[in-house]
Amino acid sequence: MKFVNIDVDEQGHSFFKEIDLPQYGTAQRVSSKNQNVLYWKMGLAKPGHKVDFATVPDLMFMSVFSGQINFTVSNGDTRHFVRGDMLTLWDTRGQGHKIEVVGEEPCHFLMVALPDKGEFS
Repeated sequence: MKFVNIDVDEQGHSFFKEIDLPQYGTAQRVSSKNQNVLYWKMGLAKPGHKVDFATVPDLMFMSVFSGQINFTVSNGDTRHFVRGDMLTLWDTRGQGHKIEVVGEEPCHFLMVALPDKGEFS
C-alpha cells in the first residue's frame, strides 16, 4: 500500500515522497503485518486553522476522517488530503511542514506515533 510521506533531508528541508507498506494475503483480502505503536490520538481542527512550519514529536501515521487539509513542505510544494487519505510524517527535525485546514467542514483525524519506520520502505 502506497502512502505520501513527508521526510527531511540532511540540511533539515522537508519534502514529499512516496513510501510503501507491504501487503500480504489473497486476492480477496490483504493486510500489512502488525506495526508497533507508541500512542495514538484523535483530533479536530476547524476550517481556517493554520500551523506554520513545525516538526512532529515522533514518527507519525495520520488518517483523515473528514474535512480537507493541506500540507506544505520546505520547497513550497503543497499536497491536499481529504477523507480517507493517509500519510506518514517523518520530519521530526529540521524545518518541518505547514498545515492549513481548508473548505467548510472541520477536519477529524487520527494520529498514531510509531517507535520506528517498521515495515515501511
